[in-house]
Amino acid sequence: MVSITDKASVEFKNLLKKEGKLDYGVKVFVAGMGCSGPQYGLSLEENPEDGEKILENNDVKFYLTSEAETALDGVEIDYVASEQGEGFVIKNSNSSGCSPGGCGSCG
Repeated sequence: MVSITDKASVEFKNLLKKEGKLDYGVKVFVAGMGCSGPQYGLSLEENPEDGEKILENNDVKFYLTSEAETALDGVEIDYVASEQGEGFVIKNSNSSGCSPGGCGSCG
């Protein structure tokens, strides 16, 4: 199951308001594979596609395909601010940080 922190939901709500898309939701998807495992993506979507699961947190809708729901099991979406900048982060507690067949830098 994907978890969304309250801080992330508040920031998504602010983003939707800023973009004038209050009726939209946030689609969470697997964008491909990288050295550290799955790469995730986020997009603003007006409606879920057929078969997508809808999660809600603090009045923000999140859309997940059935394939992404499995791949994203154990993932947490958060919003962080640091000296390097701020933004949404997707934390995967199941990732070992190196995937076999990835970039070849596993040591």
